[in-house]
Amino acid sequence: MTNGVMRAGFALVLALTVGPGAAWAQDDDGSAVVVDMPEPDRGCPVKPEFLPMTPMGQVGIDRLGWLVHQAIIPASKDKFFQAGARSRSGVKPVPMDQAKKLGALDTTKAPIWVFGKEKSKACKGTPIAYWAVRMGTDDDRQTYLMAELATECEVLPPGRLPGTPIAIRQKDEPTGCVLRRPNRSLTGKEMDGMPPDYAEHIPPQDCAAPECARLWEYFGVTGEEGEGAFDLTVSYLHRNGSNPCNWATDDLSMLFVRGRESTALTPLRPGGQLFGGLWDFSGPRFILSREMGVLYAYDYQKLKAAPKAVRYGSPTEEDLIHAKRTLSPCKK
Repeated sequence: MTNGVMRAGFALVLALTVGPGAAWAQDDDGSAVVVDMPEPDRGCPVKPEFLPMTPMGQVGIDRLGWLVHQAIIPASKDKFFQAGARSRSGVKPVPMDQAKKLGALDTTKAPIWVFGKEKSKACKGTPIAYWAVRMGTDDDRQTYLMAELATECEVLPPGRLPGTPIAIRQKDEPTGCVLRRPNRSLTGKEMDGMPPDYAEHIPPQDCAAPECARLWEYFGVTGEEGEGAFDLTVSYLHRNGSNPCNWATDDLSMLFVRGRESTALTPLRPGGQLFGGLWDFSGPRFILSREMGVLYAYDYQKLKAAPKAVRYGSPTEEDLIHAKRTLSPCKK
């Protein structure tokens, strides 16, 4: 056997003994050394388990922070809100040893990964406390199990909807998958012309100035190629006197998606209010919206399919009052 063949055979044996995360290289003196290779990004999960997050203050816990959805507690297991307490909203701590029986997720097998700040990678979240949250109206009231997390990264404090974090649960860290938040917007006032790609989706409306004014605005989350999703609200204000709070309004909200190098917009159903999207090396992976206690996650590669829907809360009376999205200048 020649020296060249021997060296080739030796290299093959070495390659077979080295794991997938390492490779052999030659040192200055000619000896073989093991070099750790960077692990390739996994990208966003193909079928993620989405976990919506809710501000603590919204459920009655008097401090800043977030709770992550775990499960809906059935009435037969709800020992926290009984008798008259079932007819009221409230929040009560759940002992750690009882949480698993009520549906707490097993994070030893599949950790919780939290996407917090814009374009930051996901970090691990560890439950440190559980809460039973009672919410809703007489027509629809439920008790939800939620977890308070300790996270290995910083997340934005509760505030505007576009700042809401999102969590997923899976075994491996979703490296290469990032959360993008709304990054562009445009507002039209007093009959300003609406971009044609939006206008073609809006039903005709009899609105003649000065008795009627049409206002519109959109905001969107996009990538480098302009692809992404857009949230549009249109309001027709029928003026009646000087007080805007006495004006009748016709309001319309729609959610759209746009592909790469495309001007066409495709409506997403059932819609909801846009708050972000997950991106990886392939581009957009999931468009995220929320509406009346339901999270919608639209698979960007399967837009004709129904979105993943996770119910994480029952709307309260206040939620129902403010559910209508309008551009009315009325300030109450």
